[in-house]
Amino acid sequence: MAVQVADLLKLPTFRLSHTLAGVRGLIREVEYIDVLEHPDIDVLIKPRVLYLTSGFAFHENEQLQETLIAHMEDIGAAGLVVEPGRYLTLLSSQMIEEANRLQFPIVELPQGAVFANIIREGLEQIFLQQSAILRRSQEIQRQLTQVAFSGANLQKISQTIANLMGNTIIVADQNFSLLSFAFWEKEHKNHKRKAYVGRTLDQYLYNLERTGFIDKIRKTKKADRVEVLFSKQGEQAWVVVPVLVNDEILGYIAVLEDYHRMREEDWGALVQAATVTGMAIYKQVVEEEVARRQRNDFLFHVLEGQLPLGQEVVEQAKSLQISLHTTWSIIQIELVNLEEYRRRHFADSVQEEAASRQRDLAILIDQLTAKQKDLIVACKQEWITVLCPMTVNSHAREQAMQRVEVIKQELQRFAPELEIAVGVSRVCEDYRQLPLAYREAKETLEIGRNLDPLARVYCFWDLGVYQILTKLKDMPELKEYYEAILGRFDQLDTLTRSEFVKTLEAYFIANGNIFKAAQLLYLHRNSMTYRLKRIQDLLGVDLDDSEVRFNLQLALKIRKVFP
Repeated sequence: MAVQVADLLKLPTFRLSHTLAGVRGLIREVEYIDVLEHPDIDVLIKPRVLYLTSGFAFHENEQLQETLIAHMEDIGAAGLVVEPGRYLTLLSSQMIEEANRLQFPIVELPQGAVFANIIREGLEQIFLQQSAILRRSQEIQRQLTQVAFSGANLQKISQTIANLMGNTIIVADQNFSLLSFAFWEKEHKNHKRKAYVGRTLDQYLYNLERTGFIDKIRKTKKADRVEVLFSKQGEQAWVVVPVLVNDEILGYIAVLEDYHRMREEDWGALVQAATVTGMAIYKQVVEEEVARRQRNDFLFHVLEGQLPLGQEVVEQAKSLQISLHTTWSIIQIELVNLEEYRRRHFADSVQEEAASRQRDLAILIDQLTAKQKDLIVACKQEWITVLCPMTVNSHAREQAMQRVEVIKQELQRFAPELEIAVGVSRVCEDYRQLPLAYREAKETLEIGRNLDPLARVYCFWDLGVYQILTKLKDMPELKEYYEAILGRFDQLDTLTRSEFVKTLEAYFIANGNIFKAAQLLYLHRNSMTYRLKRIQDLLGVDLDDSEVRFNLQLALKIRKVFP
């Protein structure tokens, strides 16, 4: 720790001195001691220097007395030590008041104090402390270098940094999500060992980012310190250092000052540690990306029925840390405006389009799984597929919708401008039914958007007759039935066909009430009657026949099943 003004006041040469003002400023750090007797004060004053003076430079200059303390404060001087005597008997009350206001320390020496002795003793103390700092810095560098060359993983590096800093360490990725953490292993005499669970640390990171402090780090790319008030833990002090690779932020080292305040040499050590950590983060990110792609490809091979679903697939899933022997519901998410969102928030070249899309989707997936670690998530193009574990009971739909709501909230928090649409399958109790559940989720989303584009969340349980129609979609008989009932509509121009379909749908919604159907379409009753007559003439049917009405309603629903 650097020498403070208070440390110097303990030296023999300061034995009879006393503090006139700025007592709380005695913690200021001192790098050098100098004499302030030259009239050109503006040139002489430097940061972190403790100045000795007899008042010669300003005792006859009232204007300089009024501005001196504020000027020294602005530059960052450590303090002012005054020896009263021939030039200066008392400091002006204005200087004292200003020093107290700014917490700028002013110390009075006894008359006859020798500046040379003070400077000699003070500099000896400073140089001894700087030597200790240098030795500690060299030891830190040695340990970090040893860890780096040993090929240690990120967790081992985090533990080394925590032991060197004597505090809790969190390593986060570029999105400020938790990668690893470590606690100081040494028991501290004044503190009990602290224990945090991963979820608590996630909350710390979230609260830190919410303050806007991390955005500041992203802009400056420099280490900084902040004090944050947490509702349960009280005020916490953090030091955050960006981990830079080629001037790009790859992650962060966050130090929670839960044992002691970071010393000056610790800041330098953190910058050194960031280099070692950067290599480890890069290695871990590459390994995780490879594993992510393997899992992603495997999941889609299973969901799309490209693999024979037997024991070999189950074992392959285990090697990828996926347990297929779970009850699932498939949640299919369409990122409706993904390209617009990416253009607005990411600036990648065309050549990197495919890779950057996968990266952006990976970021979204990380947000989904940060708090819902039991989800299995895969992505393809503008789609995210989620395998959501379920409990088999009569409340399966409510369970699924609760999970969907949490997913929506997480995406909304991270990307509020991103629009999504969601399709939810039935519960799948056997992994061999996963391809069927995947198809259900996709078709539920497709049909749901046709039925009600504004709903955004569509559940297979709510499809009614469409649950059956989606299963018969590939049967040629279904298409033939539609052609027989409404095939003549397809021979019309697009505008007329659309009008006729809307007319029949409104007619059936109104239960055959022509007046209500006309209101639904904002038509006059006569216009509605005319349209219905044209439809009957075109199709050769009578809408008063209940069998005809049933066939037409079914054909209209079948029409929504086909793209």
